[in-house]
Amino acid sequence: MSLLKISKSIACAITTLGLLSASLIAQAQTDLIPGQKITMVVGFPPGGGVDIAGRLVAERLTALIGRPVIVENRPGASSGVATKYVAASKPDGHIIFVNSNSMLANQLINPDAGYDVDKDLAPIGKFFTQSNILVAHPDFPANTLAELVALSNKQDVTFSSPGLGSIPHLAAERLLTLLANAKIRHIPYAGAAPALNSAMGAQVQFASVSAPTAVSMIKGGKLKGIVVTSAQRMNALPNVPTAIESGYKGFVVETWGGFFVAAGTPKAIINIYEIAISKVMAEPEIKEKLMGLGFELTNVKSDAFRQEINEELKSWRELLTKVKVTF
Repeated sequence: MSLLKISKSIACAITTLGLLSASLIAQAQTDLIPGQKITMVVGFPPGGGVDIAGRLVAERLTALIGRPVIVENRPGASSGVATKYVAASKPDGHIIFVNSNSMLANQLINPDAGYDVDKDLAPIGKFFTQSNILVAHPDFPANTLAELVALSNKQDVTFSSPGLGSIPHLAAERLLTLLANAKIRHIPYAGAAPALNSAMGAQVQFASVSAPTAVSMIKGGKLKGIVVTSAQRMNALPNVPTAIESGYKGFVVETWGGFFVAAGTPKAIINIYEIAISKVMAEPEIKEKLMGLGFELTNVKSDAFRQEINEELKSWRELLTKVKVTF
C-alpha cells in the first residue's frame, strides 16, 4: 500500500520545532507522501466541544507540519456517521478522527452502526475530557438538581441533548431516570448548539450538553447551570455544584475527547500523530484557551486508551440494559 511521504524540508521544520523525534521523522520519510492534505474528521456539527478542540489542534498542526489539515464535520447518529466513514477509510494517515465516547454508546445502541471501535479504529490517544452539564433558561423555576427532580413529579419536563445516545443524553438518563427516579422526556437535537438554543428558547425545560459548549452562555446570563457531572466543580463554572455534592455519591460521567486513525495504519504514523498532538496540547496558549472553556487536559497513550475504551464499553452496555434507547 502506498503511504504518506514527508519531504526532507518539512521533516527538518518539524525537527526544528521539536514536534517529532529524529527517529520518527526518519521512519516517516519513507511512508508519507508530500503535498497531500490531511483531513481531520469531526463526528459532530460545528460548535460542540469536540469540534472546538479539534479545530484548535488542526490549526496548530497545519502550521507545525507544513501541510494543510482540513476539518470536515460529518454529523449524524451521535457521531456514528463519521465513525463508520473513518472505519472504512484507507489506513494511510490521511484521515485523523477526533471523537468522543458517544461512538461507543452508538455502537451498542445501533446494531446497524457499521463499525466496531475496537476492530476498526486505532487510537492515537485521549487528550481532553469534558464534564457534562444540565442547563436551563434563567426563568426556569428549578435552580438545583433536587428542585428539578421535584418539578418532574408535578409536570411534564422535557430536555434536549446533542443527539440520541450521546454521552450528555445518557448521563442525564443515568442521573435523573435511574438514580433520581425523575420523570423526564428526551428530545434529541443534531448537535450541542441546537440543543442549547432549545433551552434558551424555552422549547424544552433544560438541556444536557458537554460543559464547554455552555460556558459562555452561562457567563453571559443566557442560561443557568444546574449541575455538572465531573468529580469536582469546574474552574470555569465554580458556582455550579456537582452531582456528588447534590447527593449522588460517586456519580461521575465525562465526555472524553480522543484522536484516532483507521485500523491498520502503520504504528510509526500513529506515533508521529501522538507526539505531534501532545506537543500542540501542551502549548500554553492552547492549554489556557481550552481550560478557560471548561476542558480538562489529559494525555493517555494509545494502548492504555484502548484498554479504557474496552472497559467503558462494558459500563455503557450495563446502562443500556436498564434504559431503552433505540434509533
